[in-house]
Formats: sequence, C-alpha cells, structure tokens
Amino acid sequence: MWVGVLADTRDALDSRIMQAFEGMDYILHCGNIGSLSYVEQLSHLSPINGVLGDDDSPEDYPFETTLFRGDWGVPILVRHEAGSPSKPDAAILTLLEEYKPKALLFGAGGEAMNATVGKCLWLNPGSASGRNPAGLATVGILEIDGASVRAEIIRL
Repeated sequence: MWVGVLADTRDALDSRIMQAFEGMDYILHCGNIGSLSYVEQLSHLSPINGVLGDDDSPEDYPFETTLFRGDWGVPILVRHEAGSPSKPDAAILTLLEEYKPKALLFGAGGEAMNATVGKCLWLNPGSASGRNPAGLATVGILEIDGASVRAEIIRL
C-alpha cells in the first residue's frame, strides 16, 4: 500500500503534489491545510483523511486532532504536533504508549524528517507550501508492506 503524506499546504496546492501522489492508495494530511478545496482536489486521486493543524478551525474541516489507522495491517498514528524524537510532546508519549504505532506521521515545524526511533518510524513530510526555514517544498511517501513500513521525502 502506498500513502501520500503532506502537511502545510496553506497558500496553494502545488500541481507537483498532484503528480507525486498519482497512483497512491491513500493520502494523509498532517495539518495546516489552508483551503478545504485542497482536500477535495486530492480526493480525486485517492481517499484522503488527516488531522487539524494549529491554523485549522474544527468548523471548517472534516478532520480530528489525532487519527489512528489500525486497519492497514500496521498501526499508524497521525497528529499535527509531535515534537521530535529527542524531545517528544508529552501527549505524543502517551499516544505512542497507547497505540504502539509502526509509524508516527506529523506536520508541525515545516522541516522534513524521516527517522526510525526504536520500533517507530517518525515521518514529517515537511512543508508542501515551502513555508519553512529552508524554503523547500516537500511531501512524503509511506509504503506499507505487510508488517513493515518505510518512507521517503520527495522534494517538489
């Protein structure tokens, strides 16, 4: 199974995202969406779900603050804020203990990260809009193969 992962679309949905996510089985948005029309456009490629970012209003988007996908053969946890592997948010520590995910997908901070910590893959796809210190627009691709997961960061 192939999952497109993105965050921080904010200003515009770059056409390169649509190209990168063509053929994905699913898309997960890690928050700071910008416009609900972006979710609608991406839904034409494949089913989409995600979480609210700190700039997203619950009244405007059909997402929650935490998403747990346990029906893909491996547990996947999605949350906007996570901290970092060396300094995780307290809420993330609780969620990691509760769900024991194979992958944690998150979007805050804008800098892409693909790291395995213990038995959990930490994936921040970075900023799809390029609104980060480096000014790079990036997304992530998550591959789920049986009980294993791997990810890569795609520079747009």
